[in-house]
Amino acid sequence: MFTGLTIFRLITAALLPVLVTVVFYLSERKNRFHNITNIPKQILIGITFGVLAILATEFGIPVDGAVLNVRNAAPLTAGLVFGWPAGIIAGLLGGIERWFTDSGAYTRLACTLGTIIAGIFGASVRKFMLDNKKASWFYGLAVGVTTEVLHMLLVFLTNADDIHRAFSVVEICAVPMIVANSVSVMLSIVAITALSNRSSHHEQEHVNKENIAQTFQRWLLVCVVLAFGVTAGFNHAFQNKIAYSTVDYTLQANMEDVRNDIRDVSNRNLLNITKEVANALPVNATKADLMRLAEQHGVTEINIIDKNGIIVRSTNAEFVGFDMASGEQSAAFLVLLNGESELVQEYQPITLDADTYCKYAGVALEHGFVQVGYDSAAFYEQLHEQVQYAAQNRHIGQDGFIIICDENGTIVSDRAGHEGEHISIFGDASAMNIQPGERVSGDIYGKPSFLMYTEAEGYYIIAVMGEAEAMFTRNASVYMLAFMELLVFAALFANIFVLIKNLVVRNIRKINESLAEITDGNLNVTVDVRDNEEFASLSDDINSTVATLKNYIDEAAARFDKDLEIAKKIQHSALPSVFPPYPNRKDFSIFATMDAAKEVGGDFYDFYLLDENHLAFVVADVSGKGIPGAMFMMTSKTLIKSHAESGLAVNDVFTQVNAQLCENNEAGER
Repeated sequence: MFTGLTIFRLITAALLPVLVTVVFYLSERKNRFHNITNIPKQILIGITFGVLAILATEFGIPVDGAVLNVRNAAPLTAGLVFGWPAGIIAGLLGGIERWFTDSGAYTRLACTLGTIIAGIFGASVRKFMLDNKKASWFYGLAVGVTTEVLHMLLVFLTNADDIHRAFSVVEICAVPMIVANSVSVMLSIVAITALSNRSSHHEQEHVNKENIAQTFQRWLLVCVVLAFGVTAGFNHAFQNKIAYSTVDYTLQANMEDVRNDIRDVSNRNLLNITKEVANALPVNATKADLMRLAEQHGVTEINIIDKNGIIVRSTNAEFVGFDMASGEQSAAFLVLLNGESELVQEYQPITLDADTYCKYAGVALEHGFVQVGYDSAAFYEQLHEQVQYAAQNRHIGQDGFIIICDENGTIVSDRAGHEGEHISIFGDASAMNIQPGERVSGDIYGKPSFLMYTEAEGYYIIAVMGEAEAMFTRNASVYMLAFMELLVFAALFANIFVLIKNLVVRNIRKINESLAEITDGNLNVTVDVRDNEEFASLSDDINSTVATLKNYIDEAAARFDKDLEIAKKIQHSALPSVFPPYPNRKDFSIFATMDAAKEVGGDFYDFYLLDENHLAFVVADVSGKGIPGAMFMMTSKTLIKSHAESGLAVNDVFTQVNAQLCENNEAGER
């Protein structure tokens, strides 16, 4: 029985791994423990949590013949939180110690295997599903539940030869141990998550964006949980129906057997008496002769019927002259006039008085037949001993039994020894308004039971079967199948998740890495992900697209180079290029050239005679380069020449040209 102290001890045991987890986590952040290399650290953590598993074994909590513990929480926490080597070390230490301990020899093998598997399972989840990263609280809860379910299933499997005791242990331990171990692992993860404040704002934003694996994981979990719920519900309903059908069949079969036994004993007894009476009848027997024979054989009624079916002599003078054909019950005996030698009827109301119950047997005579019967008092007196024997040694299952009562509710036969007492000792069950053959539940002698009754020869035959025994097969099957289904669905979830992560997510990441290089301008990158047809096709498509893009870029570059060459020729043609420009002038000489940094540029020069005595020349540099600079240069050159030839002073030329250039210079060239 679970008491407040039991619950307190279980909670305390579940919180101990949480406390040790927090201590290790804080130590790693704040002292020299952080500087220990990984392997020694894993060994130290593994040994520590292995000791926790050992303590959980040694300080187990006894409840109704079973022992509760949170041993598996230690290796699971070590593996999921700190690393897979620590989990395996803790599981091996806890499992080996459990094998050699004297506590709970009945479940030794199951518990040993369960603890070792817990360490391996936690380590495998971290290494293969979580890529050696800390688990989320959900994984802690799910792995804890799955491991303890496997533990309970191992108790079944390793004690299959004593399934009743195994089921009793599982029934007591399953819920508290599954809850305690899984919640302990979950709280350890929640605690270190709450203590961790290392993520930057960018990392937090990235965490908030769900990746494809997480999305798939969530919906896969929903599907798995729904599938498990549907199958478990269907299995429970199916097993429930089978169990109740089995109970009904068992109760009915036992009642029918007892009913047949009573009827056979009753029929045989009365038929033997009737034959003895027939053999002892004197010729032309009188009423006195019949009364003497009735008293001698312990019956209440003897009738002699002639060949016409009329009662000619009887122990009851009121019956003389009665036509047997006038009632259904009495007419059944007329077969004795048509070749049948004997007949026995069940205990039932008679034709002459529907309120009077009697049992009759008849034996054919030379010119009619004799009918012998007894009423309820004589009937019960004759059959009391045989009826008692019919029920006392009958078992229904291991603990079930038969109770037989007379028509007044007095117990005639009961394996528990309540003969002579009234049926009201059953309690509430005796007051139920039920029909023959209807199964009901009630407390029989203080024990929850199923019961069903039927009637036979004036007796009530009550079949009783304990609910626990009746529902054992159902409960064991439901537990077993539910545990197995949960493990199957957990394995299915893990396998599908790992496959998706390795076959889809990993390949998508490879492709994204290649695309990132391409986006950065490296068009020589080749995407080569070919684990399956779809990704091979995608890789080929990306590579083809990049190749096409490179061709377009090369073609565009070629066209651009050609256009620049033309622009360069145009720009150079706009500048003075004939030297000497004034061959007739001997008083000065001019030579100029321009070499642009690019094919075209913003540097320019110009010169021209304003008159015979004034030469204007200009050398300028536009801040822009390339095509924009060249265009601005052409505009500037034209404006300067136009204003200079108009006769303006140099400073006025540049002032007005500057004003005109600034009016529509949206590109910002100068």
